[in-house]
Amino acid sequence: MSNSQPLSLKSLLEHPEFIEGVYWTRKHYHPEELVIIEGETGNDIYAILSGKVSVCTHVKVTEDRHMLSGLCELFDGEEFSHSCFFDDEPHSATVKAVAPCEMAVINADKLKQFLEAHSELGYRLLFHWMKSILPRIRQGNKRFSSMFSWGLKAHQIDTDI
Repeated sequence: MSNSQPLSLKSLLEHPEFIEGVYWTRKHYHPEELVIIEGETGNDIYAILSGKVSVCTHVKVTEDRHMLSGLCELFDGEEFSHSCFFDDEPHSATVKAVAPCEMAVINADKLKQFLEAHSELGYRLLFHWMKSILPRIRQGNKRFSSMFSWGLKAHQIDTDI
């Protein structure tokens, strides 16, 4: 493990002191099985060891009509549910397995304890998270802007601006 490179959770699993069964567990998911559910709270962060998941959110179309909107797919080595490391807010999306998956499930509190004892790894992991989360935020902002523009045009509000 190079000391200057960002550190992914998958790489952290190889650290001799980050012991499976103590800091993390391995879990298998079948296709269509839900991993996390939007609106529920959790304290686990996930690293995909193999497989593919779909990230989606519920959209309220009308009072009686809702739909599930796909946001993205995540693959081997990618991570999700980082926010529980920072707060206790409910999940903002649902994640379900698309193919058979093997995941590393890392308890956020235990991860914090480990990183307090290994602060140099904590810096590298947080740097990795920022590098992976910022593009998602940027993509979300572009989607929001596009949908906002579409809404203005669809309701002919753009002509009044």
